Amino acid sequence: MVKFEHIEQAAPFTATASDTEAYGRDIYAACLRGEAGEIAEYVQPSISPEKARELKTAGINAWRNAMEAANYTFEHNGRKWDYGKQTQARLEPSVAAAKAGKLPEAFFWTDAENNDVPMTAEALMALSEAAEKAMFTKGMEIHVRQRTMKKELEKLTSADEILAYRVGWAQE
Repeated sequence: MVKFEHIEQAAPFTATASDTEAYGRDIYAACLRGEAGEIAEYVQPSISPEKARELKTAGINAWRNAMEAANYTFEHNGRKWDYGKQTQARLEPSVAAAKAGKLPEAFFWTDAENNDVPMTAEALMALSEAAEKAMFTKGMEIHVRQRTMKKELEKLTSADEILAYRVGWAQE
């Protein structure tokens, strides 16, 4: 417990030599000099299984969101191509132009290995469809994995087991 001048009661406080705040570094130095009284070891407060489950579920949701927002590659017509939400957003206006017959002469799309690949309207639309299929497949893999993790989490009973549960792909 540390007593601050501007606070009536002492408050739990941790400080380190590399604390981001000057007062944290000052308190740490005072403790090392023996000027701060007895120094107790930090004890992690206990957490209920319900709170642990809530925190871990939030971690699973964050993992799912990150995986859904990530970029991936897939094979199409002998080349590797990027796919994901960003790629989909970049493809949409070009595909719209292709469908309207307004692609410029010598139009190209850049593959995942940074090669410019000449594209006809039909080839671009086929690439877009293949990217959507790859994105749907990956989205289902992500959805199934996050559901599996949540089901596994429900079977755990202690806060320690729940907090130790690893979020991610099964082989990670």
